[in-house]
Amino acid sequence: MIGAVRVRPGALLAVSAIALISLNLRPAANGMGTVIPEVRADLGLSATVAGLLNALPGLCFVVFGLTAPAISARFGPQRTVAAGLVAMIAGQLFRVTVPGVAAVFAGSVLALAGMAMGNVLLPRLVRTLFPGRVPAVTAIYTTCMLAGATAASGLTVPIGRGLDGGWRAGLGSWSILACLALVPWVALLIRERAGDGPESQHDDGRIRLRSLVRNRVAWSMALFFGMQSMHAYVLTGWLSQILVDAGVDLPVAGSAVALFVGTGLPMAAVVPALARRQARLPALIVALGACYVVGYTGLIVRPADGLWVWAVVLGAGSGAFPLTLMMVTLRARTLSGLTALSAFGQSAGYVLATLGPFVFGLLHDLTGGWAVSSGMMIAVALAMVVFGLLAARPRYVEDHLLP
Repeated sequence: MIGAVRVRPGALLAVSAIALISLNLRPAANGMGTVIPEVRADLGLSATVAGLLNALPGLCFVVFGLTAPAISARFGPQRTVAAGLVAMIAGQLFRVTVPGVAAVFAGSVLALAGMAMGNVLLPRLVRTLFPGRVPAVTAIYTTCMLAGATAASGLTVPIGRGLDGGWRAGLGSWSILACLALVPWVALLIRERAGDGPESQHDDGRIRLRSLVRNRVAWSMALFFGMQSMHAYVLTGWLSQILVDAGVDLPVAGSAVALFVGTGLPMAAVVPALARRQARLPALIVALGACYVVGYTGLIVRPADGLWVWAVVLGAGSGAFPLTLMMVTLRARTLSGLTALSAFGQSAGYVLATLGPFVFGLLHDLTGGWAVSSGMMIAVALAMVVFGLLAARPRYVEDHLLP
């Protein structure tokens, strides 16, 4: 597991670099969501404009994620990730120091563009830097990613109030973490320039994303990724409201959401190690899908009485997220194939995932309750299992490329 990473010259530096950038791949997005009421009041944003600001992460992950393979092929993955960190720092500082609505949007786009580079390229870098320890290092970076998301959701408002700087101080504080993450990446680049680091810039020929449009492996991974992401988007956005409508006090409902998110942390540490063996993948996918089915069924039948159980069970289902990132590394023979598959799978998947919260809310408005909406997510969970099983087949993206 995490402790299984064997120390070798430069290994500690590389692990530190991966862990620290992973901590930064969500705060710029999650932190904004927690301070939207303050941002609206300060800048006079309408609900529509605020909704667009909340939609930026998914949009930027799609658009800039698609550009990551080309940028990586031109400049190398380590330089691209380091540049992404610089973009995160600059974007987060720009949006809180420059007045005006346009600055908030521009800075957010810049920071999210940097995050998109890390999202796509980290699976490749894990396989490059630790070819014999992919499950262990995947566990490290997915756990750190979720820890960063949880910290940003829970600490942005208290930090801002503690510094007496409101939402600007709360959001801007996360740039410090990005600055800290930049240090080991600069050190890795220096080692590489000196010929003392891993050959992470070596490529084996770029695979263009359009060659994956009719690729079965790519689409099975994209749909698996998109459906598991849809569960996360729906539950973080709507679980509290479902429980409040069932008679639960708002603070208790918020605690249930925190429990749902927190349950994902140990799952991120455990699932990649379990997925190390091909034979385990089908059972693991079915078990994670079953967690979602049980959890949503509980929300339909007895949402208030079993809220803590449903939060934990649904959180266990979120182990599908580290599983998808682990499986991306297993479905490509080459580094270029891995980069292309990661970009295609995540970008197409995020397009699908962003539809979930909207349709979930629409069904509630049409029916006046949450049963049909939750039933839709049970169907999504079953479909996720189907596409997950297809993605788990021992085949490679390069074997199905268009001529």
